[in-house]
Amino acid sequence: MDFEHVGNAHCFELVNSVPNRQDGGDRDWLCDVDTAEAWAQTLGLGPVQRLTRDELASLRSLREKIHAVFTAVVSDVDIPVAELNAVTEAHAAGLSRYGYAPTSTGIARAWPDVWDAESLTALFAESAIEELNGPRLDRVKSCPNCQWLFVDTSRNRSRRWCSMRTCGGRDKALRHYRKTSG
Repeated sequence: MDFEHVGNAHCFELVNSVPNRQDGGDRDWLCDVDTAEAWAQTLGLGPVQRLTRDELASLRSLREKIHAVFTAVVSDVDIPVAELNAVTEAHAAGLSRYGYAPTSTGIARAWPDVWDAESLTALFAESAIEELNGPRLDRVKSCPNCQWLFVDTSRNRSRRWCSMRTCGGRDKALRHYRKTSG
């Protein structure tokens, strides 16, 4: 299976684990243990422990809360407080379990060698809080075709789609078809 990562932040990779949200999300990379494990391995984190169905359900719940928060940000409406509180609580729990450790140049997060549901939850929640409080918040966008979220890292802030490979190419082909058949 081909998992595309275009969000430029771990929290958006989690949100984007529903590949076709615009169609009601009838596909889901966190739908079963095998698919979720394959998806998690492509995040570049290192080894991921096999997740249970209950742990997947918890990750899907966090995903929807993060999605609701950033959809509000992108739409310039009030952020839903209950969802934001749930993300904040997951972040706080992660800080308590995975604090900081000294390094040769200062300190760094003390993430585990093998990722499990709790550490993944902590990572995604931390990423969401960092994006909400960081300098890139005004660069968060939603793809007009698939509704995936991403940070527009282009110099002139002109990125429109999640990727040219999928939605951008599709949109350009459709516009060309309409122009030439019109």
